[in-house]
Amino acid sequence: MTGDDESLELKLARQAYAEADAMKKAAERDRAAAEYERGQADRSLREIQTLEASIAKREQALKQAGEPAFLARVAAADKALDDAKELMKAYDKDQHGARIALQQINEREKRERAA
Repeated sequence: MTGDDESLELKLARQAYAEADAMKKAAERDRAAAEYERGQADRSLREIQTLEASIAKREQALKQAGEPAFLARVAAADKALDDAKELMKAYDKDQHGARIALQQINEREKRERAA
């Protein structure tokens, strides 16, 4: 091998390392974003659970008071709960996809380092 060949190989290796490092940083940003979103979803879930408990308490009070609009409120609360559950399902599906993507990136980086 000549000095030029070694220099080219060194340049290619450095370029591959820089690309892998950039991909790793992007994956770390994606993971941080996913963790933040998960935290937000968890917070929303806790708020929903608190709201559900409050609604259940109010519904019991309304039942005892004989509130005429009780059934309409129950229907609205049930719809809001169903909407929230659908939102959480969609979020979990997106998070699962993000995890798969991160695993694939990690595997690709490992293969590139090994090559």
